[in-house]
Amino acid sequence: MAADPNESGGAFPALTSIRFIAAFAVVISHYAENGLLPLPSAIFDFVDGGRSAVSLFFVLSGFILTFTYRDKLIHGGARSFYEARVARIYPMILLGLLLCVPVVGYLLYTGDAALMLKWYALKEPVYLALAVSLFCQLLLLNGWVPFSSLNQPWNGPSDSVSCEAFFYTLFPFLLRRLVALKTWRLLLACAATWLVTGVWIAFLHRYVPVSRSGAMTYSMPITRLAEFVMGIAAGVGYLRLRANGRSWHAAGTVLAGVASIALVTLSVWRPLAPSFFLDAPWFAALILGLALMERPVLGILSWRPLVRLGHASYSLYLTHLPIALLALTLGFGQSNGWIVIVFCVVVSLVCFKLYEEPMRRRVRTHFVKQSARRAASRSGIGSGGGSGPNLPLPESHVLSDGASLAGPD
Repeated sequence: MAADPNESGGAFPALTSIRFIAAFAVVISHYAENGLLPLPSAIFDFVDGGRSAVSLFFVLSGFILTFTYRDKLIHGGARSFYEARVARIYPMILLGLLLCVPVVGYLLYTGDAALMLKWYALKEPVYLALAVSLFCQLLLLNGWVPFSSLNQPWNGPSDSVSCEAFFYTLFPFLLRRLVALKTWRLLLACAATWLVTGVWIAFLHRYVPVSRSGAMTYSMPITRLAEFVMGIAAGVGYLRLRANGRSWHAAGTVLAGVASIALVTLSVWRPLAPSFFLDAPWFAALILGLALMERPVLGILSWRPLVRLGHASYSLYLTHLPIALLALTLGFGQSNGWIVIVFCVVVSLVCFKLYEEPMRRRVRTHFVKQSARRAASRSGIGSGGGSGPNLPLPESHVLSDGASLAGPD
């Protein structure tokens, strides 16, 4: 097999970098919507208000999880996978909610009905809506609730993490079945899932009130599943192509180039809403193309600072809106909103280094120790005069899930 400089401990630098680019598109869109950034409408429309970036996250998540877990999940190991996913996403969910407490407190203290409606789509009864919303976000169910007053309070962007949680639940099942398909059947399965999604979206737009259809289109996990499936298919395709030992750099370059042109064209044209429906197949092609390329893309996507920002993109995604709303309560606006953006990026880097990664390791270590205790209990070791001490597992085993690229997820 040809050497693959893109791979380092299972990581793809170019794909990590585009995670930051996508997350930053979400940030500037939300900051523009909330009056913190004078973003030209042409740029806002080009990035589709950040919605297309979320589609990229879903496709990329399917790809990276397939690359990381294909061999581990084919014959079992689902429990370890689920534990790794909890360790990956839940600590940041809790931190994001904690950052929202001052904002919610401010709204309740001032009783500003206009801000409650603008920021959180809140109407009376406010306390009940806040309680139900918090409950849904803690259980990662907010994506299933097609009411803005329930899925937007607290940390609204976490509705996409609710989608990811649903995808993770299905992933072992989907992976085993998609891996078993021949390539043409795999492509057919993707096309069928994509077309069924299109029919579902058309049904929502025609028969469901606009006040509900928007949330059901953009935030409901079942509507976004096709994007995740495309990511899995791209991951399976990548592993099959790399397995034959040939270099696919030229093919990857062409594929990434064609996909980029298509995505730029769709970003300018926007022939159909929701735009993610047309973007998703091209995101899958772009990700596969970048993964197949063996040399850096003009060096920029493998630039270390950009890769580092990509690693911190999940922290950025879940902290940017609470920080924005806090900044608005402190009097920041369009004239100095750039300070808030810079601060938010710095916070994401610090958060990733000092909180997200340490907490992921701690939670994973806890789960691994729990598994070791269960195994020891079943074998009779460590109980009733067992034959030896319970030895700690090596750190390399604890952190072997390779999940740091798995999404914003």
